[in-house]
Amino acid sequence: MNINYKNFQVDKNLPLLICDADEVLFEFMHSFERYLNENNMYFTYKSFKLSGNIYTKDNNDIIEESRIPNIISEFFKSYTSKMPLIIGAKETLNTLKKHLNIIILSNIPEESANDRICLLKKNDMDFNFISNKGPKGEICKELEKLTNNKVFFIDDLPNQIKSVKLNTTKITTIHFLQNKKLLEIIPRVKYSDFNAKNWNEIKKIILNNI
Repeated sequence: MNINYKNFQVDKNLPLLICDADEVLFEFMHSFERYLNENNMYFTYKSFKLSGNIYTKDNNDIIEESRIPNIISEFFKSYTSKMPLIIGAKETLNTLKKHLNIIILSNIPEESANDRICLLKKNDMDFNFISNKGPKGEICKELEKLTNNKVFFIDDLPNQIKSVKLNTTKITTIHFLQNKKLLEIIPRVKYSDFNAKNWNEIKKIILNNI
């Protein structure tokens, strides 16, 4: 999906919010666990990564790392169009859109990007959308040029928070994670300006800093 973000309808005088989707807008892990269960696998939550945590149900064999990209791709094909929303996401974004521009920046396989856009629209979150691959720092470096005002970035992954903080000049980073199982194993987030565990906290952070 080639999207020319320079053609986005963005008010340069308003702040900009760049927002992740999986585990920020949508219940990624709950959905992923359901998918694994349906395919004779399970997730152990031993560490904050996919590799080393996926096992077969039959004999408790660990799934080889080389198989994980295909598992993720098949999961998105099956679940992108039906992932449930995280509590407060829809309501908060629809409140914040009155005060700033919003871009959804999601690391999702290209073949599932349209399903994600359709689900966003179905949930009244028809915002500018970019499908990405890998670290988000470089694309955010370009996106921050779209406004003369403040820029906020929300993600659940510490490595993405770090990537954005080290590659941009004016972006306020917000680490957001509400999944209790993941909160127990997440490594320390070193590069976030703010940390939040629900969307109400995010709303307060942004409205108090725009």
